[in-house]
Amino acid sequence: MAAGASGPTMTFGRKKKTRSIWDDPDAVEVIEIPLEQLHPNPFNPRLVYRDEDIDDLTESIKAEGGVLQDLSVAEVEGFLEYWRARLAETQPEKLDELEDKLGSVPAGDYVTLIGHNRAISLARAGHDTAPCKVTNSKIPRARLLGLPENMRRIPLNPIEEALGFQGALDDGMLQAEVAAQTGCKQPHISRRIKLLKLPSELQKAVMDGLAVSEAEILLDRLTTREQLLQAWLVMKEEGIKAAFAAARVLSPPAPTSSKTKAKTKPAPPVPQQQKHSPDEPGPEGAPATGANPEEKKPSRSVLGASDQQTERTNPEEQKEPEPDPSAEAAQLRVQACRTVLELGVPSNPRETLRLLAPALLAAPSKAARETAHEWLRSSAKPIGPDAAKPDKYFAEVSASGDAKLTAHVALAVALAVAEQRASTANRPWDAQDRDYLAHLKSAVNYQPTEWEQDRLGGK
Repeated sequence: MAAGASGPTMTFGRKKKTRSIWDDPDAVEVIEIPLEQLHPNPFNPRLVYRDEDIDDLTESIKAEGGVLQDLSVAEVEGFLEYWRARLAETQPEKLDELEDKLGSVPAGDYVTLIGHNRAISLARAGHDTAPCKVTNSKIPRARLLGLPENMRRIPLNPIEEALGFQGALDDGMLQAEVAAQTGCKQPHISRRIKLLKLPSELQKAVMDGLAVSEAEILLDRLTTREQLLQAWLVMKEEGIKAAFAAARVLSPPAPTSSKTKAKTKPAPPVPQQQKHSPDEPGPEGAPATGANPEEKKPSRSVLGASDQQTERTNPEEQKEPEPDPSAEAAQLRVQACRTVLELGVPSNPRETLRLLAPALLAAPSKAARETAHEWLRSSAKPIGPDAAKPDKYFAEVSASGDAKLTAHVALAVALAVAEQRASTANRPWDAQDRDYLAHLKSAVNYQPTEWEQDRLGGK
């Protein structure tokens, strides 16, 4: 596209050509306006101006001796009159922002509806004025006009696009109309607008290069701002994908022995005998404690078993039992299995088959099926039919004809079989156990404990 081009190619119907919002309804005279009198469109969605992009346009202007397309501007007085009334009616919270940007602009100046990048580049190229068409008729479409500012030459980032699309919708346009005027497909517009549900920290991440697909995964799987921010923190700290981070948030890791220590019940305190005056009788007519209190002290032989234990043991000196490394590792593996199921069936069928085949050959036990059923139904987003009994659940899954669901449930059963086998005491681990842990590692970056590494022979 030639230097100074300001909008994308329009998409029109085959039978009837629709007038573009960038078309001038009437012939408008081109006038030179001092650059100092041109002010940015306050509804321009562009938030980031990259120097290299402006420099490219500047060099093009220098080579051509000016811009090849005139700027479209509107008188600031008419602009403020229209938008003050419009925002007061529809979005009063936006009035302060409008006043901050244009309220102090001198009367007689102009708002740049289309061509702000060109105005910046003209100034860098040493020009004092810009060729402009005063098109006050476009003031009501100022929100949408800011969207395609050099949309092809200097693309907007996804958040800027979303702000532009949302502004057009706020202005009363339908998504279909925005699509027709911008040449973007309607699903693209919907997906961009959805990004505005992200917290500001994640919106900035998208502007800085976070893939839109990753942001969309977080939005699809998480519901609260806290969950989204927590997932983003996990992504940054551990370098994992959005799907894994979302699953981690929905199913946080089980506590380890360093965080949860076994609690011992302290022995009951020894009841203290009530003291009495030497001249007063004890309770219920007991003889008074006189000159020789040792005679009244019960001997060790008549103390009850619990009392003897209490005397021997100081609750503060009781030692906590050592954590069981096998139980701790099992907890972590179960948590990893739950996370795998949150993510769904792996895309690599060979890897999944390596896990499914042994489970099928072993004929899943009732306990393994019950475990798989519990994992699937207690997920943050329950998977499969709402059946409380495992037999009914698996029968409904088989009868559903849903291949994706059936594979998901089969994966859960295979994981349960593998975990049941790994948790069996007094048996050496073998290649199947190694494949099981390798699957957890590749799927959710599971890191075997030292105890598990010893079981695997240090591998």
